[in-house]
Amino acid sequence: AWLTEQRAAEIRGIVTDVLAAAEPRSSLQGSGAGAGYDGGFFMSSADGNYSMKVNVLQQIRWSFNDNDSPVGGAEQQSFGFENKRTRLTFSGNMVDSSWSYKVGYYLGSSNATAGLNGDLEDAWVSKDFGNGFAMYVGQFKLPFGGEFGTDPGNLQFTDYSVAASLLGPGFGQGVMFGYSADMFRVHGAYVNALGQANQAWTAGSPDSDWAFAARAEFKLAGNWANFNDVQSWKGEEFSAMIGAGMAIQRDDSSATTPWSGTIDATIGFGGANLNGAFFYSDNDAGTETQGFTLSGGVFVSDDFEIVARFENIDVDGGPELNTLTGGANWYFAKNTAKLGLELGYAFDAIFTNAAEFANWTQSTDDGQWVLRGQMSFSF
Repeated sequence: AWLTEQRAAEIRGIVTDVLAAAEPRSSLQGSGAGAGYDGGFFMSSADGNYSMKVNVLQQIRWSFNDNDSPVGGAEQQSFGFENKRTRLTFSGNMVDSSWSYKVGYYLGSSNATAGLNGDLEDAWVSKDFGNGFAMYVGQFKLPFGGEFGTDPGNLQFTDYSVAASLLGPGFGQGVMFGYSADMFRVHGAYVNALGQANQAWTAGSPDSDWAFAARAEFKLAGNWANFNDVQSWKGEEFSAMIGAGMAIQRDDSSATTPWSGTIDATIGFGGANLNGAFFYSDNDAGTETQGFTLSGGVFVSDDFEIVARFENIDVDGGPELNTLTGGANWYFAKNTAKLGLELGYAFDAIFTNAAEFANWTQSTDDGQWVLRGQMSFSF
């Protein structure tokens, strides 16, 4: 009897604790506020005017590089792991559904294309004026190319191509306007300088007299959501899009007006895709650069894809780069969790600027190759 009474007392204590813990949850539920997971962990007020979604991007890469003609006494073979990207992103709306925000912070990165290790990536607030018109203020990827405009977690390869990374304008700080319709959309930005991120105002600001970037996209088939990632998943509808971008600025120090342009096309066949892009750059100081990429992928099963990419960069009167990369992706949960393995070969020497990207190293002769394996988690 004594033991029974003790057990009953313990059970009553447990029930009391459970009810006490459930009370604030029931209050939250009664208020109409929401929380859960929908493309990210989210919290929302009862009226939906205030919300926050938290996303994580984690990419761990192992690479092996074989370079028979390294520069400056570097090793002929380099290999090892790197934390390619660790990023937290906060997004949602405030005041009402027409106001939204996005803040992306790199806790760590070895990504030369962003140059944002330990710094902000996106940091903007936008206002939707209705009828397709919107305005963005802050720091953002400049509207230009389709490949670099894709989030790194949604790429088909372990990283951006050298051409897209080297010949694009990158990030900017300023204001951007956009218009979206059913068949086309266009964005234009006015910023301090092309390729500038996390720069403080000084007595010498801005770094350029003016700087603009713009991109227009025309959807020939499918939905805009089909182009949020590069892959064309099995069973997905046919999709096609053509895009074009331009970036130009007036350099304050050199009194030059460098500019660049691009045109690209994306086709999804529902289980296979094809992408092509052409780049042109003129530094207004006697050097013109051209480049192109051609890539695609084919799903041999629902979660296994074979991919290939060829890219070219040709600097007039200077070096040329031609690389071929082939590999495969194993998707555990589409872009949420995936494993990518690639083998790349360089038909030319890797010049200085190109050596910053995709685990290539600077060389004096052709024949370099690199093996990349990467686990990517985006949730």
